Amino acid sequence: MGFLDENNKTRNKFLYVSGKALKLPIYFPSISSVKTGLSPLDYFNVLKALRQPHFLVSAFDIAKSRHRDIFVERLKANQGDDNSIIVMDSGNYESYWLRDSSWTKDDFDEVLKLGVCHLAFCYDYQFPQEDIESNVASIVKSTKNSQESSLATTIIPIVHSKKEKIIETVMELHSQMNFTMVSLPERILGEGLLERACTVTALRKALNTLENYTYIHLLGTGNPLSLLVLSLAGADSFDGLEWCQTVVNSKTALLYHFQHREMIIDECPFCNSDNLDYLLSTLGHNLFFYNNWMATIQNEINSNSVDRLLQLHYSDTFVSHLRRIWS
Repeated sequence: MGFLDENNKTRNKFLYVSGKALKLPIYFPSISSVKTGLSPLDYFNVLKALRQPHFLVSAFDIAKSRHRDIFVERLKANQGDDNSIIVMDSGNYESYWLRDSSWTKDDFDEVLKLGVCHLAFCYDYQFPQEDIESNVASIVKSTKNSQESSLATTIIPIVHSKKEKIIETVMELHSQMNFTMVSLPERILGEGLLERACTVTALRKALNTLENYTYIHLLGTGNPLSLLVLSLAGADSFDGLEWCQTVVNSKTALLYHFQHREMIIDECPFCNSDNLDYLLSTLGHNLFFYNNWMATIQNEINSNSVDRLLQLHYSDTFVSHLRRIWS
C-alpha cells in the first residue's frame, strides 16, 4: 500500500506540548456532561485515580459545574503533574445537546483565562457559511481572538465544512494561519468508515505538500476500529466518549453496552481486582485497553507491519477496499 509507506516516512511520531512528548497517534478520553453517567468532576477524579495522563475536558462543563471552584482548583493543580496533558474543547457540543443557547465565545474565553489546560480547540461555529472564504475568515477570527485571551494555551482551529470542501477549506486556512494542528469532527468526513478514510487520506496527502508537518485531530472518534483505520489514513490524535459510555472487548476491539463487561473474559488488572466496584473496574478496563490499543497502532506503524492488524480485525473485503484507497 503505497500511501502507507510514503506517509510513514514523513509523519511525525511525537507531539510536543509544554515540554512533554506525546507519542502518536494518541486517543484523549473525553469528559462530558452529555450522554454520560457521572458528572464531569467525577470523571476527572476517576481519570486521576486511574492515573490517566492525557484527556479532554469541556469549557462548558467547567463553567457550568455545580462545583466550579473545586473543579478549577483540581484542574490547575493537575498542571503540575509531570505527565499530564489536558485538552479543552469549546463547549459547543454540550451547549447544543443541553439546549443552552446562553453559551458564548466570551464565556469560552473566560474559561481559557483560568489556565487549566495545555491545548484548546477554538470556539467553533457548527453551521458555517457556505462559501470557503467566509468560513475561513470566521475560523481565523475565532482562533486568533481566543489565542489573545490565553497566551499560555495553544489554540487549535476547528474546521466545519461540507465534505467536498474540506481540503480546500483547510488549505486556505493554513495559508492564512500556518497552524501546526487542525481539528475536524469525524462526522463531516463521510457517511461510512471507508468514505471517511478516503477523506482523511486525501487531506493528509494535501497537508504533506506543505513545508512543515501539520497534525490532524479528529473530534468524536473513539471507536477502536475507526481509530485504527483513521490513524493509518493519516490522522494523529482523537478524542471520544466511548471509554465511559461502552465497554470494549479487548480481544476483538468491539464495543458492547456498559453493563456487559462481565461477559468479557479478560486478564486486565482491573477486571480481576476485588477492590474496585463495577463502575471503576469497567472504566479502568476501558482505559487500559485504549492506552494499549494506541500503543499497538503506534508500534505497527513504526514497524510497517499494519497488515497483521488489518487482517485480524476486518474482513478480506473491507481490507481490499482499504488497499485500493491506499494503493
